[in-house]
Amino acid sequence: MPAAALDVEAFDAAFFSIGSNDLTQYVTAAGRDIAAVADLANPLNPAVLRLIRMVAEHGRARGCEVSLCGDAGGDPEAVGALLAAGLRSLSVAPSALAATKAAIGRIDLGRRGDSAARNGR
Repeated sequence: MPAAALDVEAFDAAFFSIGSNDLTQYVTAAGRDIAAVADLANPLNPAVLRLIRMVAEHGRARGCEVSLCGDAGGDPEAVGALLAAGLRSLSVAPSALAATKAAIGRIDLGRRGDSAARNGR
């Protein structure tokens, strides 16, 4: 939920798990199952990525794991942006595992400001 991400400091948790489908839907006010607005439900929306970054930074500061589940983690076009936002744990469907691993392999995590990683390429 966007409200939880915005106030992540209020949560004393052992780990955080971000549901990319719900977060994207609520932030963009667009359901992916509603054809008229489905194209607006983009997990690469800057507002969605900003919330993911906030949670990832908080988790890193607290020393707890932050993972992401949902379709975005298995989308090779989104992987770079998710890693640039600070995520290091993605839960993906078995059918998306090979493509996700290949996308991760193309990203240089040592260069966090890399524009390719920021843009999900």
